[in-house]
Amino acid sequence: MSQVDSSIRNDSEKVPSGGLPLSRRTALQISAAAVATATSCLAKAERPKSTLGASTLGESTLGESTLGEVLRRRHTGDSAYKATAIADYHANVAAFGGRLSAPIERLLAPMPRQTPWQFDVLIIGSGYGASITAARLAAALRPGSRLGVIERGREWIPGTYPDRLKDVTGASRLELLGPRKGEMHDPTGLFDVRQFDEITILAGSGLGGSSLINANVAYRPDPEIFRQPSWPRLLRDRAYLDAYYELAIAELGARVEPLDYSSKMLAQRFAAERLAHRGARFDPALITVTRSMQGNSLPVINRQGMRQRSCIDCGDCLSGCNVGAKNTLAVNYIPMARHAGAEFFTQTEVHRIEKLDECYRVHFTIAWRNADGTFARCLGSTTTRILILGAGSLGSSELLLRSQSECLELSPRLGFGWTGNGDALGFITNSQCPTGGAGRSAYEPAYSPVGPTIQSNITYPQRPLAGRVLIQEGAAARAYANAIGTLMLDPTMENTQILLGMGHDGAGGRITLDAKGFGQVNWPGLLDSDYRKLIRFEFEKIASALGGKYRFLKIFGDKMISVHPLGGCAMADDPRYGVVNHKGQVFDGRGCGDVDFQTAAPRVHSGLYVIDGAILPTSIACNPLLTISALAERASDLMLDEPEFADLFVT
Repeated sequence: MSQVDSSIRNDSEKVPSGGLPLSRRTALQISAAAVATATSCLAKAERPKSTLGASTLGESTLGESTLGEVLRRRHTGDSAYKATAIADYHANVAAFGGRLSAPIERLLAPMPRQTPWQFDVLIIGSGYGASITAARLAAALRPGSRLGVIERGREWIPGTYPDRLKDVTGASRLELLGPRKGEMHDPTGLFDVRQFDEITILAGSGLGGSSLINANVAYRPDPEIFRQPSWPRLLRDRAYLDAYYELAIAELGARVEPLDYSSKMLAQRFAAERLAHRGARFDPALITVTRSMQGNSLPVINRQGMRQRSCIDCGDCLSGCNVGAKNTLAVNYIPMARHAGAEFFTQTEVHRIEKLDECYRVHFTIAWRNADGTFARCLGSTTTRILILGAGSLGSSELLLRSQSECLELSPRLGFGWTGNGDALGFITNSQCPTGGAGRSAYEPAYSPVGPTIQSNITYPQRPLAGRVLIQEGAAARAYANAIGTLMLDPTMENTQILLGMGHDGAGGRITLDAKGFGQVNWPGLLDSDYRKLIRFEFEKIASALGGKYRFLKIFGDKMISVHPLGGCAMADDPRYGVVNHKGQVFDGRGCGDVDFQTAAPRVHSGLYVIDGAILPTSIACNPLLTISALAERASDLMLDEPEFADLFVT
C-alpha cells in the first residue's frame, strides 16, 4: 500500500506529511515516527531552570510521562469509564429488548397488513433530520400503523468506539489508499470518507448518523442567511424557525461551555482579544454534551429518561464518546421514536427507490460480518406509503439521481447547489499560549482538561455576509494525536492549536453519478476560489495573534475538507430553482412547475420527502446540526397537518 502523498505547507517550506485517517500500515509507521520524534524532542529539550520545590526527579518524571503518553496512544484497553458507559447502555436499552435496533427479519419478512404497503412511513437514514422526523411522526401515528427507519451503519455502544489510529482506519467504510482506494472496506464502518478531485468529505455512519462522531456544536445561523433569494419565501425570516430551534436545543440537551475551561479555549479567547480591532468576537460554544456538578461517578438522567455520564474533558468527541457524555441521537430522539413504536433496522443500505401506483418500493442490501472477517450480503425490498430520505447531502442526492424514471421525474436542479459549508482545517504551531489539544479517550486523566472537541467561537458579525467566517478551536482525538503531533513536531500537542473554519463558499458544487452509479462531487475552481484564500488569511491572523505559525495539512492531496456537506436537493419555491419545497416535499419534474389546482402550488410527488442537510440551498457558515434539527421539527409539524394523511396521524 502506498504512502500518503501529501505535505504541510508554510510559505515555501515543505515537510513530509500524512493524511487522516491513514492505512493500517501507514498508521504503524506514523506511530513509530511519533515515538521517535517524542524521544528526540525530549532528549534535546533544555531542562527548565530550578524553581522552588523542583528536583531532578520531578523533571525526569515529566519527561517520562510525556513520552509515556505518546506510547500509550498506540494501544487500547479497558477502563472504568468504558465499563460504566457499556453498563449504562445496557440499562438504557433494556426496555427495548436489549438494543435500539430491531431484528432484521422484521424488514425482510412480509407482515400481515390490510394495506398494499408494508410500512406507512419509511425513513432512510438516522441522522438529525431522519431521527427527529421519526420521533415526531411515530408519536402521532394511529394504532395499527407502522413506521420504520433504515440505517446503513451498525448500532454502536459507548465504551467500544475506536481510540487508536489502527482501529479508526479499520472502521472506515471505504478503502482510503492504494489500488483499492474508494472501494468498499466495511459496509457497516463508522467513518465514511469520500474523496473527490476538489474536496474530501467525512461523515458518520451508524445508528445516529454523524451525531456519533461530530463536534457537538449547536449554532443558530445569522438571520441574513435566510434572506438570500435562494431560500423559499416562507423561510426568509429566521424568527419563523426560532420556536423549532428552541425545541431542538431542549431535546438535544445543548448547553453553553464554561468560560476559559481549557487551555485551547483560553488561547482562542486571547487570540480574539488581540484581533478585536478587526471585528473579532469571542463566545463560548453551545454544545450537546452532558456536564454534571456531581462529576462522572453518578449517572445523569436526561430529558428522555436515558442514563448518561458527565464529560471528563478527554477531547475524543470526533472518534466516538467512550464515556457516555456525548448527546448523540442514540440517547434522545431515537429512544423517543422507539418508545412510540418506531422500528430501526441497521446494516441495511438503500440503493434505489421506485414509485408505484399507490406507494414506493425501496430496494436495499443487508450486510453482516462473517466469523472470518468477510462480509455477507442479502438483497431485499419493501414498500411504504410515505418515504422520507434522510441519508445526508450526498446520500439523499445520490438516491434520487439513481432513481429517476418516467414515473419519478425530478427537478433539473437535482445535484446542483452543493456546498461544503465553507469548511476548512488549519493548524497553528509554536503557539505562545499553551493549547493542550491532544485527546486521551476514556482513561484516567493525566494532565489538565483537554475539553470537548470544540468549546468556543470566533466570529466577525459586523462584516458583510460574504466575508463573515466562523472559526473554532479543536482537539485531536487520541487516535489522531500521534500523527498530528508528529507532523507538527509537537508530540504532546501542548503548543499546537487546531482551527476549524466555516464560511460562505458560494455553493457551486454539483453531485453527479460516476460510471458505477455512485455520487461524486464536482466543483471546478474551488481550490483557487476567493473563499479559500479568505479562510486561510483568517487562519494566518489567528496564528499571528498567538505568536505561532499557520500551517495547513494536505490530507489526501491539496483539497478542501468538509464535515458539513449540504445541498444537492435544495429547497425552493418551484422546481426550476430547487428539488423540494419548503416542507421537504419532492417536486414533480413533469412540466417543470405545473401548478396543482387543489393546493395552488407546484406539483409534488405525493408522500415523497427529503428532510436532511441536502435541502439547504446555501452554506450557513456554522455547524449545521441545529438548523437541520429545526427544519426537521418544522417539516414533521407540517406533515402531521397534511389533509392527505389525516387517516394516518392523530393531531
